[in-house]
Amino acid sequence: MNVSDIIKRHVTEDPEKTAIIFGERRISYSELYGLINMAADGLLKMGLKRGDVLSLFLPSLPELIIGYLGSVRAGITVNVVNAMLREQEVGYILKDCQSRAVIVDDTRLPIIESVRPELDSLEKIIVHGDTVGNKYPTFESVMARGDDKFEPEGTKGSDLCHLMYTSGTTGWPKGVMATHLNIWHNCTEFGKVHFKPEDMIMVATPIFHCWGLINGTFGMLSRGGTVITVERFYPEQTLDDIERLKPTVFQGVPPMYNLFLRQPDLDKRDITSVVFCLSAATKMPENLIRQIEEALKWRYAEAWGLTESSCVGTTAHYTETRIGSCGKGMDDAEVKVIDDEGRTLPSGEQGELCVKGTCVTNGYLNKPEATAAAFDPEGWFRAGDIAYMDKDGYAYIVDRKKDMINVGGEKVFPSEVEDMMLVHPKIKDLVIVGIPDDLKGEAPKAFIQLTEGETATLEEIREFCKPRMAPYKVPVAVEFVEEVPRSAAGKALRRLLRDKEWGEG
Repeated sequence: MNVSDIIKRHVTEDPEKTAIIFGERRISYSELYGLINMAADGLLKMGLKRGDVLSLFLPSLPELIIGYLGSVRAGITVNVVNAMLREQEVGYILKDCQSRAVIVDDTRLPIIESVRPELDSLEKIIVHGDTVGNKYPTFESVMARGDDKFEPEGTKGSDLCHLMYTSGTTGWPKGVMATHLNIWHNCTEFGKVHFKPEDMIMVATPIFHCWGLINGTFGMLSRGGTVITVERFYPEQTLDDIERLKPTVFQGVPPMYNLFLRQPDLDKRDITSVVFCLSAATKMPENLIRQIEEALKWRYAEAWGLTESSCVGTTAHYTETRIGSCGKGMDDAEVKVIDDEGRTLPSGEQGELCVKGTCVTNGYLNKPEATAAAFDPEGWFRAGDIAYMDKDGYAYIVDRKKDMINVGGEKVFPSEVEDMMLVHPKIKDLVIVGIPDDLKGEAPKAFIQLTEGETATLEEIREFCKPRMAPYKVPVAVEFVEEVPRSAAGKALRRLLRDKEWGEG
């Protein structure tokens, strides 16, 4: 079993069909398969060996897809690095996984050059879009050495396929070890739930994250459909591209949909080709889902998971989606909710969400204690999300366990407060974090990005909140910010804000 073979059947059955669209570039299934083979053979010919770790430090480009599938076809383990990271983070990750080679674009090359002296394992730097002469081999020159008919030795489902490092919002990143079976199963089963061969998906979320790469890109390719790769999301440009290219599916994260809804000419746009949209990475506010269905006229489907679950653990087809729920266990995934003592809770009761099945990865590289704490001997992964289940097995995420604010013994989940506040007409985006409180230990504070041209005050915000939520949930402080800090996957970087408030930043 090798993940690169997810497209093999479509290469035979419909070789000239477009697999990837990127700008004006069109890559057919037969061309893609040839490029993957050339990359695999070229990397082996330059001295890399099966089992070596190769890092991909690229933005959302077709070369990331080709580099990933080519590497794993050669039996090389891929380390996909978040393209938004800086020197200290990149240096830590490459050192932790003992990366022997890196494929990087010329924009991020200076970061690699600055950390290389501390990386004893890093022998080869391969540059895409090289503008520095002949200092490093280009990715294109490596592929040119390869045979487009390359036949690999083969890999087993249990072989390590990739390393993806968690976002690091709770400390230094941890490298999640996913096998070929994990990734093959996750992308193909997700594809079976959501996609048809005639579909075209616009993957607006970054493909250096597993949601965009494994489930959006590989999920669609496994079905023989077409993937539109978006290097960077700009709402106006993306709407232009939807009108021009006519995708049937759109994949994003909640902030993207919020920006769509605020476009002044939205009612004049012809975006009716999109039948449904997908979201994950962070909880989608229910009011935003209803706005999507009303204003964009798109059906909605959600998924839940983490890097540790390859990444999707639960989902549901848009015809079976329940608003507020992230779906049921995908394929063989079992899902349960437990209390602090590890006891399984009945439907309707809140606790920590756990998942078990083929989606669950092998734990964290070089971190046996962290692995033992999150992955139990029976195969359950403790996700750290607070959730409850309904009687039909649908899961409903409440919030991240570590983000909960304890206000004098009362539990406040930030996303719940955010959902209620996002209907304020002046609020464009916000995030709630807990701050020190002399009387109650913690209290909620709102960091608010206002809609352009608007002004507001603390009292105005508090007066808006008071009739909508319990008194202990009303923010005691408000800070108006130019932009809410979020990761490339759309997750609010609460820890950055919380650490400053607690004097830990």
